[in-house]
Amino acid sequence: MFGKQSAMASPMFPPQTPGYAESIMSVATATPSAAGFSGPPPGAGVDMYKVHPTNGVYFGPYLRYVNMDIEKGLWLGSIMIVTDAPQPPTIHIHQSMDLSPNPRQLIPHSIYTHQRWQFYKYDVDLQMAEATERWTYAVTSHLGCTRYEFVVAGRYETGWRFMAHSGNDFAASTSQSERSKLGGLGFMWKDVLQKNVDCGGFHVQLGLGDQIYGDRLWKEVPLLKQWLAMPGKENRKNASWTRAMKRIRRMLISISTRATLINLSFARPSLRFLTSARLTIMIFLMATDLDMYLLFQHHTTLEILRNVGHDLDLFTITGQGWHFLKYLGPAVVVVGADLRSERTQNRVLAGPTYQGLFPKVAMLPPSVQHCLWMVSVPLIYPRLDTMESLANTFATGKKAVNAGYNVLGKVTSSVAGIVGGKEVVAQGFNQVKKAVGKSGLMGNVVNQFGDLDIGEILKDMWTHETKDLERTYLIRTLQGIAHQKGIRMTFLSGDVNAAGAGLVHDPSHPSDHKTMYQIITSPIVAAPAAHYILKMLHSNKTYYVPPNGQKSAPDVLSDTKEDMMEIFHTDASGSARELKKLMGRRNYVAVVAYDPEAIAGTQYAASVHSGGSGSGRDGLSKLSLAVDFVVQGDGAFMAPTKYGPVIVPHLEFGR
Repeated sequence: MFGKQSAMASPMFPPQTPGYAESIMSVATATPSAAGFSGPPPGAGVDMYKVHPTNGVYFGPYLRYVNMDIEKGLWLGSIMIVTDAPQPPTIHIHQSMDLSPNPRQLIPHSIYTHQRWQFYKYDVDLQMAEATERWTYAVTSHLGCTRYEFVVAGRYETGWRFMAHSGNDFAASTSQSERSKLGGLGFMWKDVLQKNVDCGGFHVQLGLGDQIYGDRLWKEVPLLKQWLAMPGKENRKNASWTRAMKRIRRMLISISTRATLINLSFARPSLRFLTSARLTIMIFLMATDLDMYLLFQHHTTLEILRNVGHDLDLFTITGQGWHFLKYLGPAVVVVGADLRSERTQNRVLAGPTYQGLFPKVAMLPPSVQHCLWMVSVPLIYPRLDTMESLANTFATGKKAVNAGYNVLGKVTSSVAGIVGGKEVVAQGFNQVKKAVGKSGLMGNVVNQFGDLDIGEILKDMWTHETKDLERTYLIRTLQGIAHQKGIRMTFLSGDVNAAGAGLVHDPSHPSDHKTMYQIITSPIVAAPAAHYILKMLHSNKTYYVPPNGQKSAPDVLSDTKEDMMEIFHTDASGSARELKKLMGRRNYVAVVAYDPEAIAGTQYAASVHSGGSGSGRDGLSKLSLAVDFVVQGDGAFMAPTKYGPVIVPHLEFGR
């Protein structure tokens, strides 16, 4: 979908010099005693993470897209810099082609202090032109000046280009050998950078969760390792946590979260450009430290939100979850719901939150044709019946499993035709835990008490029985809004370590308002799902979405069928694939809005690169979304392969 476009100017990359490199995370190697928990050694955790910018001045800059003010034609964003210098760096901004000597200077606002570090936010508001423009901002400190460039779409431009990703970290359980075989941290991100150049610049990038993983703390922090080494769950649960230990815990989580956000997600040489010159939108799928999440991904704090929150940025309905609704041009809207803050064992979002979110979507202006829901875990996905059976067996017969894998053998032999029970049993209990862990299904299997926790992971899924009624309520309500407003509803998700596309639809009316698409992109860094996990997910019963208030059941018919699309017919090597619905390779997706009626033959790519159509003030064209799945090839450094595009068509009003 994105070919080379020589007419488009290449983005201005920051210089690859030591003065603008970011942080290096140093990890202590102390090994705790397994004899028991005797409290932290002197200074434990204090020097765990050495966090300092190698340019000697600041971390960042981090550029964020806030929203469009549709009525005023304003592009709204922010830049954040973290520094311990006496004065914050100076930032000037101007149109790239405007070389006048007095560019606009942005005003720094100190929004947070952590130890000696000050977090400065620079608000950006730009008057949007008729067509796409390139803007440059310059960051100046006493050590010099660095310039960054980004693109801002035209006020009425509908053909926004964006990419989406999730799983942007390796699990602690992924060995160095496995990481090397996959090509390391930045392999797929380098391809994103190249696609960014080829297409003339993504207008925004969407982070769908798992920006970092926090499980590394349990292996790398001596204090936590020592606590985990205590024998017996009850002993660990009842261990005395002194005030000093709590303080160290808070500090460790805060510093390591910050360090990993900077080091792993933002500071690799191949990624510096992505946060300095790409407009990021992230959703909340990391509950380790809300303060750090809000700072690094939304450039704000709870105190600021409670005092000056407004609907153009993060907003709340219940006072707990923080959500957003952002325009990607006048015709496309993304909705990001906070799926963690209100979550319980039996729900994802509180009832009042739905009652507040739905009217915002139902009252969108007539120009909006597509509403993209950023939901971290897929709403439309194969059921995990076999895995649920495993989870129940572990929960009720764990001693038997630990003693000799007897229960495990019985369970896996019953599904031998699906996953090869003999092979799984031979590899033993630990291999099963790994298969459904970060490198397999999703989430951590071993919880903070060292216990197998498959059941807890499955309850995170929208398709789990505990979320079934809520899922139906969400789908059926959005179908009603789609019918009323003529808006196509689409879900963007990740967090399952596989790529794919699904949909719910009425087989007798395949293009009407009941049709909603599910795009799944995961992971861009983490190890992908194992083959036999994917095979389980391909061996699934047929489900239909029931009426509101009724539970889902296999093969019970309704007017809305659930399906996964078969889009992976060949592997990256070119060989035919048995499993066509899900791809277990590292990946991301690239998306563009376009007018299908204005594009024919070779004109397609040129129109995509120039921003599609619909640039006039009146009468926007009917827009579809083209979604490319970009997946890693065979071997660590083989070029990625593109699948698609999957086309999400516009919805005829009233259908």
